[in-house]
Amino acid sequence: MSRYSDKLSAFLDGELPEAEAREIEAALEADPALQAELEALMSADALAVDAFAEMLDEPVPASLAAALRDAPEAAPANTPAAPSGRGWAAAAAVVLALGLGGAGGYVTGLSQAPQVAAAPGWLVDIADYHRVYAGQKRHLVEVGADEADHIETWLTATVGADVVIPDLSRHGLTFQGGRLLVAAGKPVAQLMFTDADDKVVALCLIATDTPREGVGTQTIGAFDMVSWGGRGANFVIVGDTGRADLAEIAATAGTET
Repeated sequence: MSRYSDKLSAFLDGELPEAEAREIEAALEADPALQAELEALMSADALAVDAFAEMLDEPVPASLAAALRDAPEAAPANTPAAPSGRGWAAAAAVVLALGLGGAGGYVTGLSQAPQVAAAPGWLVDIADYHRVYAGQKRHLVEVGADEADHIETWLTATVGADVVIPDLSRHGLTFQGGRLLVAAGKPVAQLMFTDADDKVVALCLIATDTPREGVGTQTIGAFDMVSWGGRGANFVIVGDTGRADLAEIAATAGTET
C-alpha cells in the first residue's frame, strides 16, 4: 500500500485541502499501483450505489412504518442542516438497517463506501473522455483541423494557458482538430491526431500554477499516458495501451508546445 492509500477515500469525496489533493494527483500520475487502488475504490463505490438504490426501492416493513409514525418528536437543541451526500446515505442506511434484519450490517457497510467525486484527478477524467471520443468518426473533434488558428486562439483563451498545435507528422500522425473538455473542475484543451490505421492519439493540457516536474508514465484503463509540465500548464499524451512510440510522440510535443 502507498502512504497515500488512507487518503484516497477523502480525495474521491473532495474533502482534502487543495495542497493535499494536488499531492495525490501527482502521486497518481507516477504510481500505477495507487492508480489501481483508486480505480478499485471507484468500482466498489459504483457497485455500492447501485445496490443501495435497489434497497431504497424495497417497501418499508409495516412494523417499522408504525414505529416511525408513533415515535415522539424530539426537540432539538439546535437546527442542523439537512444531511447530504455521504451523511444522507448513512442516515438512510440506519433506517433501512432497523427494518431489514440480517441485511443490516451489509447496508451499514454500504453507507460507508466513498462516493465518486466529480473530479478525482485530471488524468482519470482524461482517460474517460478519451474512451468516449476516440471511438468517434464524424464527431471525433469539436472544431476541425481546417480551423487550426481558431482552435489555438479559442482554447488558449478558454484554458488560460498557451495552446500550440505541434507538428507530429514525423510520427505518422495527422492533426484532426480539437475540442474543449472539463477535468478536475477546470477547462482542458484536447488536440486529436490519427495515424494511418485511424488510431487516435490525443494531446491534452490544463492550466496550473504548479506544473509537474519531470516526465511521468502511467496506464489508466485501456490507455497509456505520458505527462509533463511547463509554462503554466500540465500536458499529457494519450494513446492505446502498448503503443511503442508514445514517449517519442510526447518528446516531440513537449519541444513544440
